[in-house]
Amino acid sequence: MNSGVLEMACRPLDSCLRTADAVVRPGEHAVPALAATADHAPGDDIDPRPSSRGFIAMLEAYRATGGLVPGNFLRRSLQVHQRGDLVHLVRLIVDRRIFVLDWRDDSWIPMFQFDAHDLSCRPGVALVRAELTGLSSGWAVAAWFAQPNALLEGRRPVNLMASDLAHVLHAARSLAPVAGLPSRALAPA
Repeated sequence: MNSGVLEMACRPLDSCLRTADAVVRPGEHAVPALAATADHAPGDDIDPRPSSRGFIAMLEAYRATGGLVPGNFLRRSLQVHQRGDLVHLVRLIVDRRIFVLDWRDDSWIPMFQFDAHDLSCRPGVALVRAELTGLSSGWAVAAWFAQPNALLEGRRPVNLMASDLAHVLHAARSLAPVAGLPSRALAPA
């Protein structure tokens, strides 16, 4: 990956974290302590519409599971690992086996959707995505996976995909649209 791209993408996040650390008094934490199983931190409510703040929050939320990478980087990586080319990547997207979020004229792909060793596509993502019928954009799907979810005891769906797919599927099924309520009001913590 072009380290300059990643560095530029993370620079706003690092700046925000340094600012938060600078205003914390000695003996206090920048983020209040929460239950050990929760993934929630202030600002975790990611708007289902693209925004700079939301993109930074997603970079942080996906970091522990492989991060977000630009589409061109993933395409080259798939070729190196002999997993396909641009046509293969497009087919994964069209078949809804993976999702992509668009940000600032680039397509960003959450890497938890792939095995870290051989870049094979993980099938669980397609199963969960099939349940998220009320979410129309890749950004909204990415926001759902990245936000702490009350049905998952405050944990992010992305963090449970490898260890508790059944629980994540249940949370996704519970997102069925309800008249008069936006989908983001139903499940996030």
